[in-house]
Amino acid sequence: MKPHYPTAGDTTRALLRASLRDRAEQFQIWLLEGQLKNVLAAVEKHPQALADLLPIVANPEANLNVRFGASAVLERYASTPALMALVPALGLLAGHGDPRVRADACHILGLSGTPAAIKFLDARLDDPDAEVREIAAEGLEELQTQEE
Repeated sequence: MKPHYPTAGDTTRALLRASLRDRAEQFQIWLLEGQLKNVLAAVEKHPQALADLLPIVANPEANLNVRFGASAVLERYASTPALMALVPALGLLAGHGDPRVRADACHILGLSGTPAAIKFLDARLDDPDAEVREIAAEGLEELQTQEE
């Protein structure tokens, strides 16, 4: 059997995965320390880094200040291509087992500014949690207002 030697591609992919994990962890640390401006600056420089906030949104046990900080950053990118690109992932989070995650995902979907979010919000209108239903309805209303 021929031994496998790592190629530059393997190394590059591993480094990229590590750097993305590191950035998500760094965002969490900054938000925990109240350094929202650092996260905003990083996302301003690299808008695709907005996706690194999704693990916080997906974690119902995340510190409340960290969750609020992540939401604040995501809200600043309302109706931007960077947020619109996250709609499929947010749609998955809208079906999460925890109502806090579903509520946050619906809130952000409503800010996305894209009709692609409508199907995910529609699906939450009959959610078992009243707050999720309310936020989904508000998100749909926001999207419809933007279309007019």
